[in-house]
Amino acid sequence: MFKTIINSIRNLLKTEEVRKKIFFSIIILVVFRALASIPVVGIPADALAKLFAGNNFGELLSTISGGVLQTASLVAIGLNPYINASVTLQLLTPVIPKLAALRKEGSGGRRTISMYTRWLTLPLAILQSFVIYSTLRGFGIIEALPTLTLIAMIGTLTAGSMIMMWFGELVSEGGIGGGTSYLIFLGILSGIPGHISTNFRVMDPSQKLIFIGLNLVIIAIVVFISEAERRIKVMYSRRVRAGGSLDSYIPLKLTQSGVMPVIFAISLLSFPQLIAQFFLSRNINANINNIAQTVYTALGNSYVQNIGTFVLVILFSLFYITIVFDTDEISQDLQKQGAFIQGIRPGKSTSKFLRSSALKLTAVGALVLAILSVLPNLLMQIGFLQSSLISGTGFLILVGVVLDIKRQLQSMAVVRDYNRYL
Repeated sequence: MFKTIINSIRNLLKTEEVRKKIFFSIIILVVFRALASIPVVGIPADALAKLFAGNNFGELLSTISGGVLQTASLVAIGLNPYINASVTLQLLTPVIPKLAALRKEGSGGRRTISMYTRWLTLPLAILQSFVIYSTLRGFGIIEALPTLTLIAMIGTLTAGSMIMMWFGELVSEGGIGGGTSYLIFLGILSGIPGHISTNFRVMDPSQKLIFIGLNLVIIAIVVFISEAERRIKVMYSRRVRAGGSLDSYIPLKLTQSGVMPVIFAISLLSFPQLIAQFFLSRNINANINNIAQTVYTALGNSYVQNIGTFVLVILFSLFYITIVFDTDEISQDLQKQGAFIQGIRPGKSTSKFLRSSALKLTAVGALVLAILSVLPNLLMQIGFLQSSLISGTGFLILVGVVLDIKRQLQSMAVVRDYNRYL
C-alpha cells in the first residue's frame, strides 16, 4: 500500500503543473508564517493572549483567523473580516434582487459578487481592528495610543487582513486547496504538534491510547461522510454505442457544501462575542453593560456554543445548497444534450427531482456534520475524553481541506494521462 502511495506521489511530481502548484502553495505558507512573526505597533505580543485567555471565544476567533490571532502580529485578524463579508453577502443574496440576479448570471455574476465581498472586507477589517484596540484599552491591557500610532496600528492590521484575503485568492487560482480554507487549515495544522506534546506530558498510557483511538475514529468518520455520494444515473438518447444508449451519472455528495457551513458557523458565533466584549470594555452605561454581559456570558457557555454550532451548521448547509446547487441550470443543460434521468420527465420535473434529492442528502449530511463539529467537546465535557487533538470544527476543516487537495491532485493526474494520447 505504501509503495503504491509513494509511486502515485512520484508520478504526480513528474508533472510540471503539479510541481508549480505545490511549490506556489509552499511559498504562500512560508510568507504567511513569516508575516505572523511581524509585531504590530502599539500592541504588546501577549496582549491578545491575555484578552482571550480562559475562554473558548478566543479559540473560535483564532480558528478562522488562521491560528494567528493571539500572536498580535501583522496578520492577527487574518481572514475574519473576509469570512464575515462572505457570510453577509451570502445571507443577503435571497433578500436583495440585484444579488440574486448576479448569482444567476454564472461566472460573470460570481466575479461581481466576489468584488463586492472584497469591498466589504475593507471596512469590516478597519472596524474589527478598532474594536480590538478599544477592547484592549477598556480592560486596561494597553495604554491609550497617540493618534498617529493608532492610525498606524489599525492600518497595519487592516493591511494584514487584506493580504490574507489576497493570499486566499492566489491559492485558489494557482495553488492547491481552497484558498481561504487552505489558510485556515495551515493555522490549525501548526498548532497540532504543540497540543500533542502538551497532552502527552500529563496522560498515562491508557489515556494516550483512548486519545489516539478516538481521534482516529473521528477522522475516519469525517473522511467517510466527506467522500460519500449518491450517483443519479443519466441516459443520453443521442449518444449510441454498440450495446445501446450511453449513460453516465450526476454525483450528489452527502456534504455538497464541504466545510464552508462549519467556517460560517464559527464566524457567526464569534462576531457577537467580539462586539459584546467591546461594549463591556467601554462601560458606556448600566443597561448596555447588562445586555453585553448577558450576550457574552451566554455565548461563552460551552453548552450554548455547542448548541449554536450544531444548529448553525445545519442551517448553513441547507442554505448553501439552495444557493450554490442550481438545479434549473443542470436540468436545462441535460435537456440540451439530449440527456434524461430514467423515469423522470425532462425540464421542471428533473429540476424538482434533483432539488429534492439534494436537500434530502444535505439534511442527512448536515446532521452528521453538526454532530461531528461538537462531538469532541461533548466527550470532554462528560469526562469520557480528557482532551481532544483539535476541536470538532477543526477536525472537519482539516480533513475537508486534505480531501479537497487530494481530489485536485487526482484530477490533474487524470488530465496528464489524457494528454499522453493527444
